[in-house]
Amino acid sequence: MDFVNCTRVSNEVVSCDGKKYEIPEAILTYKDKWFWIYIGIYVGLVLFAGLMSGLTMGLLSLDYTTLMTMKEGGTPRERKYAARIIPMVKRHHLLLVTLLLSNAAAVEAMPIFLDHVSNPVIAIIVSVTAVLIFGEVVPQAVCTRYGLAIGAYMAPLVYFMMGAFFIVAYPFSKLLDWFLGTDHGTFYRRGQLKALIDIHGEESQGEGHSSRQDALSKDEVLIIKGCLDMKSKQAKDAMLDIDKTYMLSVNAQLDNETMTHIIQNGHSRIPVYDLDRTNIVGCLLTKTLIKLDPDDAVPVSSLIRDGRYGRPPLFIYSNMPLFDLLNTFQTGKSHLAVVRQGKDDVKLLNTGDADSDSAPLLLNIEEPSSNQSSNLGVEDGTVVGIITMEDVIEELLQEEIEDESDITQQISQKISFSMARHRKSQPQIQRAASHPQTSYPREDNVDIVNLSEFLHQGTSLNN
Repeated sequence: MDFVNCTRVSNEVVSCDGKKYEIPEAILTYKDKWFWIYIGIYVGLVLFAGLMSGLTMGLLSLDYTTLMTMKEGGTPRERKYAARIIPMVKRHHLLLVTLLLSNAAAVEAMPIFLDHVSNPVIAIIVSVTAVLIFGEVVPQAVCTRYGLAIGAYMAPLVYFMMGAFFIVAYPFSKLLDWFLGTDHGTFYRRGQLKALIDIHGEESQGEGHSSRQDALSKDEVLIIKGCLDMKSKQAKDAMLDIDKTYMLSVNAQLDNETMTHIIQNGHSRIPVYDLDRTNIVGCLLTKTLIKLDPDDAVPVSSLIRDGRYGRPPLFIYSNMPLFDLLNTFQTGKSHLAVVRQGKDDVKLLNTGDADSDSAPLLLNIEEPSSNQSSNLGVEDGTVVGIITMEDVIEELLQEEIEDESDITQQISQKISFSMARHRKSQPQIQRAASHPQTSYPREDNVDIVNLSEFLHQGTSLNN
């Protein structure tokens, strides 16, 4: 029998007949103290790797624009969380490299400790399962849902890891900044903003985790979307065609018939033309006409020259943006503008008192003097319509604004229609002598006579 003479060189190496052999390390059992130390370190590495993975998903999914929105308009808790996170998210690439390095270091260190307490096959199975479930899936799911709160509470740890890996992470982050840029905020286009507003409306079918009590009402959605559309809308989109505009001739007289027509139309401002409807020379303020006596038949031409009753026309081009027009109306110079056909070469006309910040699409006509030509500005473009501040506000609200005269006209039309139906169905109704004949003013050619008797017959105005 041959004997081999072996000498122990170290705890891990033996020398047998001049050849050195490594002594395989014995697998620790649960009876050994280091078994539990290695298990504890391994569990800690799994949890740390999961935390870094979750923070990578949670923090980097928080858009800088969204965080700024929360900081300025969120709840008190959201404002506090956002204030803690924003400095980290601002350094997007440094945060990314730090979290990835931390996660990679933890994952790579796991086998070192697991090999001491299990054989290679079991180590692979346990590592894959632990990393998949507790190092990726669960942390990322939780941090995606509660990323804001978790990121705020873990901010000190993240800052510590940034300092620990700064020497390696900083050069990588600067390289990424140079290649990809530093601006990672989201800028929504108008169409995207409108879609976002629709999603936040009460009528949206989308469901989320948050309460629907803060959902936007239908009117709020319409107004916000209308405001977003205003930039692309021009005066020609909201104007009233000149052919449909109620106007007065400069040669007309404010007699009883004319005053009646003015009341029936219910306009607060009436354009005045000379000879041709496209040659508008002024604008009458209806409220100032209350001092006039219809029996005097005051000529319209005399009122146009009087600043107490009339105003000079405000001319604009048809391609003037509605926002610029609204700003012009807000100056108080006029709430009615005459729209001329737009031109490619736009210039100011008589800009002596025009606002410095007004758009160059405005033709600010000076108040005409008594000897000034009545066809001022005719050569500067064909008049195609008029537009009022109410028209601009309606475009902003996305809804029609009805005043008292509109409602009165609707009621009178319903009364006229219902009375006609009533007379056809009961042609032989005799008016009782007990109902005196009472005269009422005529409006829109509807004779409101014996209205009390008509309503007494039970005819509904809604028919």
